Amino acid sequence: MPYVFMQVSPNKTKEGFLGGLVLCSIFTTTGAWLMCWPLWWIVGPIYGGMISALGLMGDLTVSLFKRDAGIKDTGNVLPGHGGILDRVDSYMLAAAPVYYFVKFLSKLQGYPYPGWP
Repeated sequence: MPYVFMQVSPNKTKEGFLGGLVLCSIFTTTGAWLMCWPLWWIVGPIYGGMISALGLMGDLTVSLFKRDAGIKDTGNVLPGHGGILDRVDSYMLAAAPVYYFVKFLSKLQGYPYPGWP
């Protein structure tokens, strides 16, 4: 079966994860090049892989909570989309590591905070 975590979220496939990983790595590598990050050709794909993996884990975590609670949607604000929590679940696990990754790179470049010229 091509499903990643069939019991937790049956619609997640290995192909979907790999497609997201490749596209995210392409975008982050392009962004790393545009922002002149040190070793952008290495750091960009690492950054993209980190975002993809943590996003998937965040999504699967919320799916696990919903299955445990026996509910399909986490709210009715966005009908058909699973609720607000399903829109932000990928950010929950990815936000903090992404922030500290960029903060670390900023220090390597000599900037005290991310985004400072």
